[in-house]
Amino acid sequence: MWYFAWILGTLLACSFAIIAALALEHNEEEKVAKNSEKSC
Repeated sequence: MWYFAWILGTLLACSFAIIAALALEHNEEEKVAKNSEKSC
């Protein structure tokens, strides 16, 4: 059953990486939007 834990751990790590990338992208988009509002 070690493979079950290995698969779960791998999926968890991949999910964390995807969620972190989406969160960083979202934060950068907000910064760009705020900067464009100030320049208008």
